[in-house]
Amino acid sequence: MKNIKYFIGLDVHKEKTSYCVRDRLGNILTEAEAATLYSELEPRLKPYLTASMIGLEASTSHYTLYQNFLRNNYHIKVANTIQLRQLIAKNDKLDAQRLSEMLRLGTFPCSYIPEEKIQHLRSLIQMRHALMQEKVRCNNRIQAFLDRNGVMMPPCKAFSKKWKHALMQYMGAGNVSTELRYEYDHYVYLEKTNEQADQEIIGYTKTYWNQEYQLLRSITGFGVLLPCYIIAFVHPIERFLSNRKLRRYAGVIPVAKESGDTTSKGRIPKTTSKALLRWALVQAANTIGKTNTRLGRYYRRKKNQKKNTGIAKIAVASTLVDIIYKVLTTKKPYTSSAC
Repeated sequence: MKNIKYFIGLDVHKEKTSYCVRDRLGNILTEAEAATLYSELEPRLKPYLTASMIGLEASTSHYTLYQNFLRNNYHIKVANTIQLRQLIAKNDKLDAQRLSEMLRLGTFPCSYIPEEKIQHLRSLIQMRHALMQEKVRCNNRIQAFLDRNGVMMPPCKAFSKKWKHALMQYMGAGNVSTELRYEYDHYVYLEKTNEQADQEIIGYTKTYWNQEYQLLRSITGFGVLLPCYIIAFVHPIERFLSNRKLRRYAGVIPVAKESGDTTSKGRIPKTTSKALLRWALVQAANTIGKTNTRLGRYYRRKKNQKKNTGIAKIAVASTLVDIIYKVLTTKKPYTSSAC
């Protein structure tokens, strides 16, 4: 920080970016707006960049700017949006001013920005989830069509091998609505694309994080895909100071509420910034509940105590976080007697 003379706050939006430059004494040297392009901002800020600290707010448009400044060896930080919005009024000009002032005072709420490889893995996983959601919607439309038209299907799980065989027989028997044919073709396409996405995600993860992947595979309930989710949102594990920090990050422990000197235990947050991480943990917990392992017995005991499957899943997911933390920090595979 000794070589830092200027503090630049950037409030990034899709088309325009507000910027504000301060010196060490807090004086505003310049502030204006420019297009959200590195080629537009860099010339305007060039007199200050070599001896500056840049701070910007996390948004859907910040990543390209962040990478460009980083590649050119400029000091740059990204603000945690949730913490920032508790401190700053929603005003673009004020945002840029306050960002630069927070940088100067050392109160800038930093957000972790993953490296490009992790960012790409996250994008692949988000794309896979979008495909899964569309596949579910397509499934529902097909079943709704069959119900509307009184088509009797075998009493088995929808879209199982037997169920799909019966559907193909119905479609090949005679005149079938074009709507159903299009929907089923769409379903087949989504199923094939989803399988391809799974293989790409697994292959990409093994290429760059094979050690972590194999360690996570040793955990009960983790198949071939769930370790990819954990790596995407947890790696590197060193950024978490404790297993409790990782629990909070994953959204699997209650949020405490404080009022004066009173602290009351809250509920598990309904939403979390890492919803896909919690989804993966719950999927693993669901699988564990069907096994005759120590964790499986713990799941069933919690389920019987609370009379609630959701509570049991979150309890096991919370335990899984502790196991994940130990496995990744010690670099030793999981054994049921060790955790």
